[in-house]
Amino acid sequence: MTALVLGMLRSRLGRALTVALLTALATVAAVAAPVYVARTDRQIVDAAVAQASVSERNILVSGTVESGNDGTIPNTFERLGSGWLDAPGYTSVFTAQFAAQPAAVPDADPEQLSRVVYREGLCDHVVVVAGRCLMGTGDTVLGVNAAERLHLRPGDAVELTGSMYDSTNNRYLAAGPPTPLTVVGIVRATDGTEPYWGSGGALTDAGGPAYVVDRRTLATIARPADLQTFDAYPEPGAISVAHLAQLREWVDESERRSNSGARLTTELGNLLDRIDARRADVRRTVPFAVAPVLVLAWAVIILAVAAATRARRFEHGIIALRGVSRPGRWWLATGETLVPMLLGALAGFTAIGGWSAPGAPLYAAVAVLGALLAGLVVGIRTVSGPVTALLRRIDARGGRWGARLAAFAAVAAAAATFQVRGSSGGVAGLAPALVLLAAALLAAVAAPPLAARLGRLALRRGRLTGALAGLGLARRPSSARLLAVLVVALSSLAFAAAATTTAGQRRDERADREMGAATVLSVSAPSRRALLDAVHAADPGGRHAMAVVPFPGGLAVDAPRLTFGDGLSALLHPGDLGEPAVVRGGSLSLDITVTHLDRTDDAFSAVVAPLDGRPNATVEFGAVRPDRHTYTAAAPCSGGCRLLQIAFRLATYAGPALELTLHNAPATAWQAPAGGTATAQGADVLLKLPPGPGAGTGVLRPDNGPAVLPVVSTGPLPPDGQLTVFDRQRPLPATVAATVPRLPRLGTSGLLVDLEYADRLSTDSSATGAQVWLAADAPPALLDALAANGVTVTERRTIADARAALAGEGSALGLRFYLVAGLLAVVLAAAALLSGTVEGSSGDLRALRAQGLAARRARVVEPLAAVLLVAFAGVVAVPATVAAWAAAAPPELRGVPSLGPPALALGAALLVLAAVAVVTAARPRRP
Repeated sequence: MTALVLGMLRSRLGRALTVALLTALATVAAVAAPVYVARTDRQIVDAAVAQASVSERNILVSGTVESGNDGTIPNTFERLGSGWLDAPGYTSVFTAQFAAQPAAVPDADPEQLSRVVYREGLCDHVVVVAGRCLMGTGDTVLGVNAAERLHLRPGDAVELTGSMYDSTNNRYLAAGPPTPLTVVGIVRATDGTEPYWGSGGALTDAGGPAYVVDRRTLATIARPADLQTFDAYPEPGAISVAHLAQLREWVDESERRSNSGARLTTELGNLLDRIDARRADVRRTVPFAVAPVLVLAWAVIILAVAAATRARRFEHGIIALRGVSRPGRWWLATGETLVPMLLGALAGFTAIGGWSAPGAPLYAAVAVLGALLAGLVVGIRTVSGPVTALLRRIDARGGRWGARLAAFAAVAAAAATFQVRGSSGGVAGLAPALVLLAAALLAAVAAPPLAARLGRLALRRGRLTGALAGLGLARRPSSARLLAVLVVALSSLAFAAAATTTAGQRRDERADREMGAATVLSVSAPSRRALLDAVHAADPGGRHAMAVVPFPGGLAVDAPRLTFGDGLSALLHPGDLGEPAVVRGGSLSLDITVTHLDRTDDAFSAVVAPLDGRPNATVEFGAVRPDRHTYTAAAPCSGGCRLLQIAFRLATYAGPALELTLHNAPATAWQAPAGGTATAQGADVLLKLPPGPGAGTGVLRPDNGPAVLPVVSTGPLPPDGQLTVFDRQRPLPATVAATVPRLPRLGTSGLLVDLEYADRLSTDSSATGAQVWLAADAPPALLDALAANGVTVTERRTIADARAALAGEGSALGLRFYLVAGLLAVVLAAAALLSGTVEGSSGDLRALRAQGLAARRARVVEPLAAVLLVAFAGVVAVPATVAAWAAAAPPELRGVPSLGPPALALGAALLVLAAVAVVTAARPRRP
């Protein structure tokens, strides 16, 4: 029997190759899921790493190392700390730094401090602006900002000494003899965003301007302690699918490494969690997308095997007449298809790369076993009929199974739709496919009688060719089955095109909302005032750049440059602020006469903002004393400071708390707290302050800024009208100037304030999270201008980056596979047409030719029938797709989709299938 089967394969090699090709396609359709998942895993990891913050990618080991008895810094931390950084694929950079002060100032305040920094391999990552980089002992280089603040240039000599803090006097004292240094160069980072700079940023002046030295020079400076760090960053490819398990194990183990001498800090675990969540999203989506394609592939194989087996019905009838046993007949009927199936499955699995995709063998096994089972069932059923039926080439009728199957699919579709509308789980993911399948099966049930009726109608009207085509489709059971395959394929592609297009549009809209601008720069600036000044200097016209500082629940924006909303800019910034109260010198003196003092432990302080953009400073004056006194305290105002406030810490009980006269005040107009008064008397100001523990009770502000902060909000303010912006301990009085439904970046919940107004009302000057928003036409030179004005760009993000980030999420990548599945479905439908599943009635046409049917009419009948079948499938696919979208579209995609992409996809698929149908139907057929 086996030899006979092999002979049958050789004699009908074309049919064998057709079956092998269809099985290969079925295997490809099934294995496409794990292959797609494996490839998207790599995309997810690469995108997540590219979008991750520095703290999520890097690993930081830090510790304070105190000097030994001989005054040197031991290398214990450096020797042991590097051993902690054994994460696979990571490279570490060692840094040591300490506070220093000018040797000429043995008793320094915080504003006079600087830092001495050693960073491994610095000269390989900077561009020399002036002079040269480090070469010998005693050399130091400065960043551009540090050089401007210290007024130093190449060739200048300085003497520094390490500092130690004296808590008794709140001062810094020299910790050793002076060390001479020579400024040999001014440098800037080649790329401030490269991983080398770690979480601290490139040449930052946080903590004071930095004198950067090499290791030899570092060893010559006496100091009490070093802050030493290892900043480890991943090499390209270190965070990859292959290393995720190792990195997860390392992160879990590293949590136990910190001790009192060193601390390991990383948010790598958060990055790994995000990667795992996105990968899980893909795995939840892809099986639902591949399941309909796999069923469609089985259906196509059934059609092909059935067509091949029916073509040999007469042969099997002769075999049955000669007394061959039933098992032998089954082997002859199925062997000719099972062998090509196995070979085709192996070829398809290899072609798509299944050997390297995890989970691919399981998917392939399901596809192959289903195909083999379909081939066995169809072959055995076909040759198991009566001998007379086989000899007469009569099909076994399926009874009402088509209608029953359509009814079952409709019930399943209704159940899945209910789950989509109600809760997730169950067969909700298959809801669109089930709706499409139900529509296709109903069309298959209705198609034969409809084709017969149209054929008779054409015959009555004398259109013989159309009548023969319609009646031929009505008589052949395979036509209805192929119609179901075509409808499912076409509607699946149209639904996938609608879903992916709608999802892409909504992702783009979300990206635009979340970005707020065409390009967003994350920047590091000494203060908010420095940020504003730098942006104004870099873009004096105000058309291309806007400073932004986020705060909980809102954004502080440079309102005069705001382009969102008509008139909102004027509401946030209704007018120029008054001239600030400026004080100058290394100390601040206040001449005060206290006329009423309830208690002797009241104290007061002032907050000043240096005009050069340095952070705000608090000047403590100590206890308030009765009568007239001049209170003096050190202040960092040699270059001028803006006086922000004078704050008295008052008693909490009722009654007059404090009355005083401020002589020769820096400002004549003051904003008094609620319940207090400020009365100008010539050059003096009489102040009466109420008692109370509340924040701001004893706070006096020069009246050169807004008393109440205007706000543009999507909702009401808190009932007390107080808004926490920058000072968490002291809310600001605010009022809603306008209510809008949506705000840039914030969406439907949040508020905007003017950055300059809020800065005037705040004492905290930090620019944490500061950003610069750029317009789409911002010139590239603007980034260099920002750097030249003291703002360091730490990250650059565009709308394209935001869209790519959203497109790289697991749900988006999983949904994209629906489009792949739709294309595979159309390929399977084309394969069904090519395999000749619409078997031509060549015998009937020859008989009609003998009765006088013109040859030109006979040649057109089969192509016309095939085109009519494809066209009818296209007509049914449109309402099927609409029904599936209306009933079972995912909740996040509901609404009217854009009609262009699905219509284009459906039209293109129809043209391809029609062309395939015509070519297949017109080719010569073997009897």
